[in-house]
Amino acid sequence: MSNEHVMDFALNDEQTAIVELARRILTDRCTLEHLKEVEAGVEWFDRDTWAELAKSGLLGIALPESVGGGGFGYLEAALLLEEVGRTVAPIPLWATLTAALTIAEFGTDAQQQQWLPGVADGGTVLTVALSELDADARVPQATATPAGDGWTITGVKTTVPAAHVAAAVLVPARTPDGTRLFIVPADAAGVTAERQDTFNHEPQFHVVLDGVAVGADAALPVHADQVGWLVDRATVGLCALASGVGEVGMRITAGYVAERKQFGKALGTFQAVCHRMADCYVDAAAIRLSFLQAATQLADASADDAVDPKIIAVAKYWASYSGSRIGHADLHLHGGISIDLDYAIHRYFLWSKQLEYTLGAATPQLARLGRFLADEPVGAA
Repeated sequence: MSNEHVMDFALNDEQTAIVELARRILTDRCTLEHLKEVEAGVEWFDRDTWAELAKSGLLGIALPESVGGGGFGYLEAALLLEEVGRTVAPIPLWATLTAALTIAEFGTDAQQQQWLPGVADGGTVLTVALSELDADARVPQATATPAGDGWTITGVKTTVPAAHVAAAVLVPARTPDGTRLFIVPADAAGVTAERQDTFNHEPQFHVVLDGVAVGADAALPVHADQVGWLVDRATVGLCALASGVGEVGMRITAGYVAERKQFGKALGTFQAVCHRMADCYVDAAAIRLSFLQAATQLADASADDAVDPKIIAVAKYWASYSGSRIGHADLHLHGGISIDLDYAIHRYFLWSKQLEYTLGAATPQLARLGRFLADEPVGAA
């Protein structure tokens, strides 16, 4: 049997050290009482944990050494996001890393020096404005029109995370010469943000860009399919979060059914419960393996390399479909205690639902896969 398509997902020593450090910091700090305290505030931002991650070098782990980063790549960033999912830590890491990695890949030296050192040292939060109503994230409807030496940006973005604490928003917009990415200061004239309610109570925002004037230095240099590059990595980052959320939610539930007794027996000894937990185990494995496959390919690809889009869609399908199955099983097997806000499991369910729908749930991913398959000639390798 050929091993040509076998992938080894074992972590190397450096990656293992990154995961262990992140897990120790996040687990030690994101206790139930601490999460409740942060969630009671307006920001929904654990600044102390953010500062600790910065102090340890983890916030900049995947950024270039020239801006104070660790010089690692996308896979290490994804592994860090998985640990955030495991602890449901209320920090804007997905938004910040997605924007920062894009600037690191496509930005000029000046843009990198302006924005990325602050990300590495914890002083700067960035975000991305990928979603629009009734629009594919890869085909934005927002427009950027040349104006003098700069640009005028107009459009409406929805569910923009962390806009209330971000220094800048990375905005995809259509120009007369194609779609480009723009770094828009969050306090620029013409930018307004209205808070939106979300499943997991994370602050996200309806952002209106009303003739926002930015300089020429706000535009990232032109590169083919720049927005697709960004959306692919944003999507797999969500899958990494879903992997952490699903695994720990499953383990909390397994511990509960092993201890909770009904009719004198532990719930976990009943056949139906055993089957449900076995399904959760398979679902969690599907999320993790598909996200690792996608993240590994993205990490190995240069900006000019084409990555099979089916791999991205498959990863998001499993993250959405299996993440939802695990979340619902967690609630059902816990029974009434699942809605107790003094118990942990409800957070994992709410996060699973938030991640399920962000950048496309399971059904849109299947439709996307169907289009890819329909476009492939019969018998193609």
